[in-house]
Amino acid sequence: MNISIALLRGINVGGNNIIKMETLRKVLTDAGLEEVNTYIQSGNIVFRHKKSLKDTDCAALIAAVIKEHFGLSIPVIVRSVAEWEQILHSNPFATGGRTDAENWHYMMLSQEPAADLIPAIDKALYEPDLFEQVGNNVFLHIQKFGNTKLSNTLFDKKWKVISTVRNHKTMLAIAALADKLK
Repeated sequence: MNISIALLRGINVGGNNIIKMETLRKVLTDAGLEEVNTYIQSGNIVFRHKKSLKDTDCAALIAAVIKEHFGLSIPVIVRSVAEWEQILHSNPFATGGRTDAENWHYMMLSQEPAADLIPAIDKALYEPDLFEQVGNNVFLHIQKFGNTKLSNTLFDKKWKVISTVRNHKTMLAIAALADKLK
């Protein structure tokens, strides 16, 4: 069995796309995932699954179950536990000596953006907020998250991807939840 982490985008925010985590855990278990755990109400799921299922298969399964049971079309991004640990350990802001973890955010992308699209977001235009793209992840250093222009919408539109963001505290909590399944 593999352990993976699924991130749902845009649920239980501002009274929209309401999904109760207890019900979500049940319907995902009924769909064949095992030891389904959730962290807070914003769509963070840690689960076991058959090794034959790739992360893209898991994302498609979860999206289909949500559509069927809740009537919602929710983007789902899945990462393996190994990828999750790599993301946490390769944060360029942490390895660069910054100690202000409350400003670190992690954006997971549905796919790596095409190389010719990356220059469409000019880093200099968003300072003092910073970002570094590595593969299918973007590391963010945001002064005040509610005021930043480095939003999902920006990256989705310019890079033609689907993205979802988690703060450093949530990333660590999800990692701890995954460690319990090891």
